[in-house]
Amino acid sequence: MTDEELRAYNSYQDSLRDQASYVETNYDFARMEGKEEGIGEGMTQGIELGIEQGLEKGKLEVARRLVAKGMSDEEAAAIAGIDAELLAKPTSVIFFANPIVKMAR
Repeated sequence: MTDEELRAYNSYQDSLRDQASYVETNYDFARMEGKEEGIGEGMTQGIELGIEQGLEKGKLEVARRLVAKGMSDEEAAAIAGIDAELLAKPTSVIFFANPIVKMAR
């Protein structure tokens, strides 16, 4: 191999290393960006779920207070906008056993 061919070969090898480094850097950056986006979406979903559960828990508490004042389970549930079957279950069973509770609307 002549000196000129060796320089061309070495230049070509350097170019390949630069390209590989560029691809790896972009991959790492995209991966970090995707991870941050996923964490943000997860936090948003968690907050939304927490708000929804808090509202539903409040409805359940209202219905239970109405029952304690003498109203029937069905009437109290209808007023509070929940399923009457939920009044018989402990709150922890409703919200912790199934984190995505859908109440009757």
